[in-house]
Amino acid sequence: MKKLIILVFTFSLFIISVTLSTSKCSAQEYHNLNTATKKALKYYADGKELLKEYKDAEAIKPFEAAVAEDSLFIDAWLILGELYNATKQFEKAKNAFETSINLKADARASAYYFVAESYWNLNDYEYVIKALTKFLNFQNLPPEWIENSKHILSNARFAIEAVKHPLPFNPVSLGDSINTQYQELFPSLTADENTLVFMRKDPDGKDWNEDFYITKYVNGKWSVARNMGGDLNSPQQDGAMSITNLGNEMYFASNRSGGFGSVDIYYSKRKNGKWSVPENLGPTINSVAWETQPSISADGKTLYFVSTRPGGYGGSDLWMTIKDVKGKWTKPVNLGTTFNTKYEEQTPFIHSDGQTLYFSSFGHPGMGSADIFYCRKESTGKWSEPINLGYPINTKVEENSFTVSLNGKHVYYSREKENAKGDLDLFYFDLPESAKPIPVTYLKGIITNQSTGEFLNADVQLIDLETGNIINSFSSDASSGEYLISIPSGKNYALNVSKTGFLFQSENFSLAEHNPTEPFKINIQLQPVKIGERVVLNNIFFETNSFELKKESTVELDKLVQLLIDNPAMKIEIGGHTDNVGSDESNNKLSENRAKSVYDYLVKTGTVVTRLSYKGYGKTKPVATNDTDDGRAKNRRTEFTVISTQ
Repeated sequence: MKKLIILVFTFSLFIISVTLSTSKCSAQEYHNLNTATKKALKYYADGKELLKEYKDAEAIKPFEAAVAEDSLFIDAWLILGELYNATKQFEKAKNAFETSINLKADARASAYYFVAESYWNLNDYEYVIKALTKFLNFQNLPPEWIENSKHILSNARFAIEAVKHPLPFNPVSLGDSINTQYQELFPSLTADENTLVFMRKDPDGKDWNEDFYITKYVNGKWSVARNMGGDLNSPQQDGAMSITNLGNEMYFASNRSGGFGSVDIYYSKRKNGKWSVPENLGPTINSVAWETQPSISADGKTLYFVSTRPGGYGGSDLWMTIKDVKGKWTKPVNLGTTFNTKYEEQTPFIHSDGQTLYFSSFGHPGMGSADIFYCRKESTGKWSEPINLGYPINTKVEENSFTVSLNGKHVYYSREKENAKGDLDLFYFDLPESAKPIPVTYLKGIITNQSTGEFLNADVQLIDLETGNIINSFSSDASSGEYLISIPSGKNYALNVSKTGFLFQSENFSLAEHNPTEPFKINIQLQPVKIGERVVLNNIFFETNSFELKKESTVELDKLVQLLIDNPAMKIEIGGHTDNVGSDESNNKLSENRAKSVYDYLVKTGTVVTRLSYKGYGKTKPVATNDTDDGRAKNRRTEFTVISTQ
């Protein structure tokens, strides 16, 4: 415990928001160091000697003896109040400070300032406002005390209202397979909520060693967490990680050797079931300062993190960097005063909706210490003002180190609790409706070689059919063929999958009526390039009863152009097909004109005409029944066939 120094000690008011009591002040006689009795002064001197030796708890007894000998000894009462606070005897501290104030209301401004801690911990928030208001009426106060007092006042006003309107809150421990006598913190979750990675102070490592652990949710419970080992963990501190939705990439902080500062951000990818040797993200992101607590966006193109680098607003701030068109991280940008204060901001978490950013802060009005807040990105790109998650989610202790599930239902976080097994255990709770992110689901599947069944590392594009814009580009996992991407619910999408040596494949699907709590699954089988193979161009669209291409067809058409560029000897026939509705003549004409529209687009891009041909087949080659709407929709298609590869 730090040594107490009467009237001049530094008190971290941004960590412990304090409250003060009002008292009946009177003009009683009081004694100070010049007027106290000799016996009281002797006890006082004994106490001061113990304080010099950092024996704060032992010093209480002589100071109690001093005020017992001389009840008017105001200086002894003040130190005694500080000692009671330091040893969490808040009721005694309150009485000691109020006694000093009753002896002489204006003797020490610090009496009002320090009694705050007592009343804050006794939950008397109204008294904070009254007593700090009195404190601020004193003249020549230290500027830092004035600023801190105003911050505490804002916390007290927030707390008064927050405790009047408590939120439903029932934190549930993640259980014995995860929580131990050691500290567990910084949980990170895959999109399917079936894999959890977290940090634990390694019981087998050296003091302060921190390692990554992983657990799987199987048959309704979490498996026994295991050390992720290998090159991922080092003999130093490794933690504060952010795992991607699929669970095959991870960004994390480490103080391992070879970095640029005290703590740097690293990246690792799982290949063939093994995590790669972590790579330092380099001097663009990492500095001589402290970079930690990364959070990667769902599309992998924006990284939020915490840093103490120059250019911030005080303490640790939230920063962000984006990937440029070459895949390089750009110079980090401070998120500004919407998020950052002169105090500490920590643990950013960007949800997969891309528009809700959760973080913890000591600086914004709250319950004291670090509270959890969130901001939403508006249509203009501007972030809303921070919103406190509320009480009792936020309390007087630090709330941070958390992740929000893809469906927005659960918050997984680290917290202190009386019945927890260690200093910090992992829990989850239901997120209040008002704080939930925009509904998001996820698309997942496996990409394989149609001929051999082997898993493929293929390129995937997700397109918003309404705008025709590519909203995400990513790759399937080489060892498993898996891909997974979070997507906003309620929209229509196109999917393009391609790989060198294979014909690309496209799909389109609607999430307009899809339950966002359920994943949408599409498995893809890519066809190797060979003569006779046909590919349906599922994302080629025409106006009704017309051969005019819609603008949202451009992405798929450009995929076909790229396929021809990648295979310069390939020749294809473009075929148009209809259902059986209407006359044969009209169907034949419409199908041929639609095929020609695709042909014309390819020619305009510079494709040699001798590599192309087109034909309308009308209703003659159905791929499904014409007796249902769904069957007729499948028969109305445009496709291409490989007719030569030499």
